[in-house]
Amino acid sequence: MGRSRSIAELAAKQASFNEHLKKLESQLSQKAAGNDKALQDLITDTYKNGGWNHQLYLKGRKTEFMMSSDWSLDNIKRTIDAIGKAVFGNSKDLPNGINMEAETEKMGAAIKGMANLQIYMTSKVFDVLSGAIQSFGSSSSLTYNTQLITEPLGNGFRLFVAILADSSKSTGFFNSDSMSEYAFVFEVHFSVQEASQQALITITKLYEDQITAFVQKSEDLLSQLENDRLDPVQYQSLADVYRKMIEAARAKLKALETSPQSHAVISM
Repeated sequence: MGRSRSIAELAAKQASFNEHLKKLESQLSQKAAGNDKALQDLITDTYKNGGWNHQLYLKGRKTEFMMSSDWSLDNIKRTIDAIGKAVFGNSKDLPNGINMEAETEKMGAAIKGMANLQIYMTSKVFDVLSGAIQSFGSSSSLTYNTQLITEPLGNGFRLFVAILADSSKSTGFFNSDSMSEYAFVFEVHFSVQEASQQALITITKLYEDQITAFVQKSEDLLSQLENDRLDPVQYQSLADVYRKMIEAARAKLKALETSPQSHAVISM
């Protein structure tokens, strides 16, 4: 379970607050149970419509609790980064609640072909999740909502995720503040057929396109702030993360352009 700093501090100091969080997490899990079937239906329909065979590669579920006054997606970004490191390195480093299936030979070859895309993929997954969270509205006015998403990650890998968002208030703990609650259920599947149908594209072009997209996202954040779709805390948190992702992508792009691998291609 992820917690913002102030929530973690309260939980450490007050046993009653910790019990309150456990109760909220249980309630959130019960609400999210209905998303499991919807997610499985989305997975089945996606591969049936594409005419592709597929194999489960990675799955997990996470909950996040954030006070509106110190709302941040840092915990989610850290989890995604840890998954990325595990996928491209040591699977023993996976965060709690995340399980990876045994790699097949074709999965391993696909991952090897994406060795230079760890930053790209982790940033893309974060962008998908944060985009869904933004669509739920500002943390101060968050109401119950759910969303299903599927997004190709490249080389035959595809992300499926169900997100549930809600909020709660407790004058006994939060005074006039509210707490945002998010539940994520996700799976990553691999399909040889989807990989073969995706066009060849240079790694450098992927990063160039991602930088362009993230710069536009950063500009859109300001517009959402001005239109009250985001509150100032959300805006600052998201703007900081996108800035860091842009800087990381630019650094990776610069490294690729000066290396012999600058003309490499991958199946997308």
